[in-house]
Amino acid sequence: MDPQYTNIIKTENKTAAFNKPVYKPPEKVPVEPVNIDDWNVKLPAYNVSINITETAWWRSAAFLQWDLQHRSIDYRCKRFKSVGNWWICLDPGYKIKKPCLVYSFGIGFDFSFDDAMASLGCEVHSFDPSMTMKAHVRNTSVNFHPIGLSHSNTKQFSPRRDMYVRRNTTWPVMNLKTIMDLLGHKGRLIDVLKIDVEGYEWNILEYLLQENLFKNIKQFMLEYHLFPSWPSKEDYPKLLKIYKSLHDIGLLKFVTAMHPLNLKPKSFNIQADVAYVNTLFKSNPGKV
Repeated sequence: MDPQYTNIIKTENKTAAFNKPVYKPPEKVPVEPVNIDDWNVKLPAYNVSINITETAWWRSAAFLQWDLQHRSIDYRCKRFKSVGNWWICLDPGYKIKKPCLVYSFGIGFDFSFDDAMASLGCEVHSFDPSMTMKAHVRNTSVNFHPIGLSHSNTKQFSPRRDMYVRRNTTWPVMNLKTIMDLLGHKGRLIDVLKIDVEGYEWNILEYLLQENLFKNIKQFMLEYHLFPSWPSKEDYPKLLKIYKSLHDIGLLKFVTAMHPLNLKPKSFNIQADVAYVNTLFKSNPGKV
């Protein structure tokens, strides 16, 4: 393991308002559906010209928005529990019990999820480089690490400026394999992986899929982001494929919470909190 990283990580509603459509949109969106026989819906075209609705980015975004809003649950969890501002499923096969391991990326000074998981007896590791806090152990036993999650390793990552990043700065970031190795968790099951990283999730998802790391993650919580200017709208078809791939490998949504939508092309915005169970885990736990 590269020794340069070993000293960084420690082991200790406002409702969206829509205009009425000015024309009848197509009856079927020409993108590959998640399930071939459940996709007979209309584009979310609200006073948008047809030259926009025929673009690849709009069609991809239309599918993502429809799937999140109108097929918000793929798996009906019979026993789910609120943990902070997220949720876990306690059905047989997915129940979280000691010795459980939780990784939480993106805190924003809100440890409610992390503390709630620690109260269940889990070993919890929280990660956020934006909070200007040193590595420490909270009085709830949650381990905090001032690093970020990425698809690669670097000590000089330059984040885009947003509500959490007010000035130019650099952060140390690592991929999941590196973090697990440094924490002594190589080969461990992650009972719950939570990611809320303000749009950087797409590259991370692609990495997790390519490295086949979901095979050892029991439950997955993610906040999806499509901001008005980032990621690039040219990438939306690729992002839709990444989103669809989670379903294809056996990750099923049991909770979806939509944020207010903006479907105007110049200020287009989709955000949603999604909780998944991993159906592949039950038959093939695998190793990281």
